[in-house]
Amino acid sequence: MSRIKTALDLAIATDPELVRLEWQIRTLHESTEIDMAVAERLSKDPAKLLETADSFLRLADEVTRTLALANKFQQKYQQRREKLEAERARRLASARAAFLAAGSSPAGTRH
Repeated sequence: MSRIKTALDLAIATDPELVRLEWQIRTLHESTEIDMAVAERLSKDPAKLLETADSFLRLADEVTRTLALANKFQQKYQQRREKLEAERARRLASARAAFLAAGSSPAGTRH
């Protein structure tokens, strides 16, 4: 039974869509951090604030769009994860039922 559980856990951890979404979320967060650092540098020099206002506003818009996209991916990730967890629970229950139907008791498998 523990091998089945481990295999199901591994299947979730290596799910291609989850891995892709994790990578996209991480990439978007890194991009946001870079943009925010640039915006912070632009805002530190009040004498040049008028010169850098357009760049600062453009970065602020980009950060907002990037965070919204990361949030969208995070929601997709959570939905996919919940779906895979439900499938894992169903398969584990099915394997447990088959194991018990074969005449073995779960307590008798441990030494």
